[in-house]
Amino acid sequence: MRVLTPKRLIPAVAVLLFASAAFAAHPSPRTYARMAYDAKNKVSVLFGGESAFDTGTSHAYDSRETWLWSGATWTQVFPANSPQERTAHGMVYDSLRSRVVLFGGRHAKTTLGGEISLFNDTWIWNGSNWSQINTANAPDPRQMFAMTYDSVRDRIILFGGTHRTADGKSFEAEYDTWEFDGTSWQQVSPTSAGPQLSFPQLAYDVARNQVVLIGADSTLATKMFIYDPAAKTWNAPSPAPDKLPDCANDAAVAYRNSNDHIVLVGGVCSATTSAIDQTWEWNGTTWKELTDVANPGRATAQAVAYDQLRDAVVYFGGFNAFDSSPRSSTNLYQAGSYRFPQDLTRPSPRSLASFRTDPKTNTAWLFGGLSEFGTFYLDDFDPSNNAQRRFWAYKNGFWYPLGFANAPTECNGPLSSYDVDRSKLVVFCSGSSEIFEFDGTAWSTPTPKHTPTARRLAAMVYDENIKKTVLFGGFDETNYRQDTWTWDGTDWTEVKKNRPPNRSSMAMWYDPLAHKTIFYSGLGRGSIDERITRYSDMYSFDGNGWTKLNVSNTPGERFGAQIAIDPRTGKLLLFGGLHSVLDTATDNRTQFYDNDTWSWDGASNSWTKLNPTVSPYARQNGAMAFDPVRQEIVLFGGYAGFYYSDTWVWNGTSWTPRLDAPLRHRSAPAHEPVGPTLLDDPGVGH
Repeated sequence: MRVLTPKRLIPAVAVLLFASAAFAAHPSPRTYARMAYDAKNKVSVLFGGESAFDTGTSHAYDSRETWLWSGATWTQVFPANSPQERTAHGMVYDSLRSRVVLFGGRHAKTTLGGEISLFNDTWIWNGSNWSQINTANAPDPRQMFAMTYDSVRDRIILFGGTHRTADGKSFEAEYDTWEFDGTSWQQVSPTSAGPQLSFPQLAYDVARNQVVLIGADSTLATKMFIYDPAAKTWNAPSPAPDKLPDCANDAAVAYRNSNDHIVLVGGVCSATTSAIDQTWEWNGTTWKELTDVANPGRATAQAVAYDQLRDAVVYFGGFNAFDSSPRSSTNLYQAGSYRFPQDLTRPSPRSLASFRTDPKTNTAWLFGGLSEFGTFYLDDFDPSNNAQRRFWAYKNGFWYPLGFANAPTECNGPLSSYDVDRSKLVVFCSGSSEIFEFDGTAWSTPTPKHTPTARRLAAMVYDENIKKTVLFGGFDETNYRQDTWTWDGTDWTEVKKNRPPNRSSMAMWYDPLAHKTIFYSGLGRGSIDERITRYSDMYSFDGNGWTKLNVSNTPGERFGAQIAIDPRTGKLLLFGGLHSVLDTATDNRTQFYDNDTWSWDGASNSWTKLNPTVSPYARQNGAMAFDPVRQEIVLFGGYAGFYYSDTWVWNGTSWTPRLDAPLRHRSAPAHEPVGPTLLDDPGVGH
């Protein structure tokens, strides 16, 4: 099977999909992504980056996503070929050949105790696809180096970085210089001859035909050099500038054509470095701090590019100063000020959202979810009216934001079902035990006499046979639960007969072929003194109690799988989840995000593994529902180290990304924190 991203146990292969643009709000939080402005296509191209540390699989993830910034919106594209996932690489624009060039970088550990990989491959982006250049010579594999393009000499200049030591046990700095002529790399200065700078930054000063190097020395003092291309040496500027930027350690630089200045922002040099950023500009002789600019918060590890068409320096992601959590903010320095544009026409990256099909209006309703930072549940304000909350309608292949009064607010752990007999969407905020109903035009808040205990990572579905919503299991911050409740539109009733083992994060659905509610898999334990169990078993519910199903072959132990019923066949479609495999010989367990696709037939009580040609990125806790207009199953969002905002559709035989017109800005039509206990239960909090 060809995959869009390899699951953790499969070697990476660069086989993606289409050079088309998909519905996605913006890249999720990441650090050390890289970006270059593509002047021919008038977009900034972003590739790669590293996620936060993932507790479910015990390592961070690198991205192989390609994103385009149009000046107003981000669009994810799916080229036919792509470099392997990576971070801390280099990207520049070759204006003579009208292409973006990518080199090197690192790939994070993919197993506990594994090693970081470094690259020295060279790739080009032609506006629609990536292709690798097989060069006769190349710098040794490295990360954290600097690159820029000298348009007069038609050379890419690369300086420094870090590489692996000869014994392979650690990393050490390099200070060499290389040039790339579009075909081959040539070392022009050895590491012994270069300035000893960490986190070096390069910019080509077009007006003065100079390559400018800036970085921090061993004391974190800022140093600056000018490249002499004839002598292949780096020299201090002469005359020396009166002052240099206060801090250049892990800063970001870009050349602005509009005023022929180099801009430097960000960087952290000591505990006393201000958390408020400074903006510095170099005019060829002098560095000047712009004190009349309302600076944003200081950041490091940002991706940066200069958008020539719009005269804007574009920054994305990185870390806030003195913080270890990746950012997902887009920041523009334009017309002497900073602004933070947002695309409010598409759902932001999230997991654990509720997503249910309303057959009366032929709409799938998406509500809430865990934010892209993994630290709170979304409370979407309507930008036109802060008294309203909005949620998302997916209809006929498009997303539409809708604002309503009296909608759920601060809904922790949203679960939903669609009551086809009363034509109402039922939303249960499981973290606070509040229940809401939506009839397609307005929200209402029932006041039941009885209420299930607060929890999260439970499952809820409408059972068309007993004509009630069924709620089962979850995690109550102390232990996993095994209680079952039904909602009849007026009150909750607990069903105590034949309880399955305690668990959360199972896949639960109403099976139209079996005429029963069924669940599969999950994560749980009987008490806090017991060992956590990953399940692959199945149970059915008849309204009075649960019965274990005798199914010989299931998709295995996993939790957080994405599921939806296909009403065309009555069968269930299951995608991915956090898959768990136990090596019985060593008693070692491996967990990885999967991207397999399965079908469940409730008439024959059997699973069938499907083998589509391409698949979405591996993930868990995404949202799936059926689009009645286009007659296809829709997958949105989820988590696998990164939080996703992509939309995929299943037509019964194959997966494809739901494609937007490239870089078209659509108008809408009128009208959980992860706590200490969760860290003991790998992966359940995302």
